[in-house]
Amino acid sequence: MSILPYEIHKQAFRAQNLESAKSRLSLCAEDIRSQIEKVGNTSELCSQLGAVLGMLGDCCRAMGDSSSAVTYFEESVEFLSKLPKDDLEITHTLSVSLNKIGDLKYHGGDLQAARSYYFQSLNVRRDVVKNNSNVSSQVLDVAVSLAKVADVDKSLGDEKSASDGFQEAINLLESLTLKSEASGLEQVRLSVLDFLRSQLTDDDKQEQVKQTV
Repeated sequence: MSILPYEIHKQAFRAQNLESAKSRLSLCAEDIRSQIEKVGNTSELCSQLGAVLGMLGDCCRAMGDSSSAVTYFEESVEFLSKLPKDDLEITHTLSVSLNKIGDLKYHGGDLQAARSYYFQSLNVRRDVVKNNSNVSSQVLDVAVSLAKVADVDKSLGDEKSASDGFQEAINLLESLTLKSEASGLEQVRLSVLDFLRSQLTDDDKQEQVKQTV
């Protein structure tokens, strides 16, 4: 291919030319699959295919085809899961694909399935933070995943688990110190914190005060 898949994706989305992007990404995926058949599941090829399949999922989701989007994201997860978990870019893409499946399941009304995918993403991100606790963006990712799981717990009527999840995410973000040059991350931190605090009930807030006095 004469142009990188990411560039195809970006340019097509800017122009809202989704059919063209989907067609070209499909050709790219076929090309990578044929290479895998020849040389096997190398890390580089699995990473490339996982990324391209995720982009195809994005195209289908933007076109309103949720079923195909889930299929592509699941394939993306399948290939990315074969790779070593010490590459931050790969684990981030894997966790994002899991979250996107969770989002589609959530909006489709399948809350249990949504929680399962959100929880898988949370576990991927927790494992990353164990070895990269000094990477602020990874800590933010864990907090976002905690919020997603807790939000589904709340919708399922499990107020205790939801409260615990929201509170854990709040504690993470309140203890996160960002460097002055990370203004973008600070805005995200504050935005997520505002959301999390808005989800706590009055009883939760009173309990939080008791624990800090």
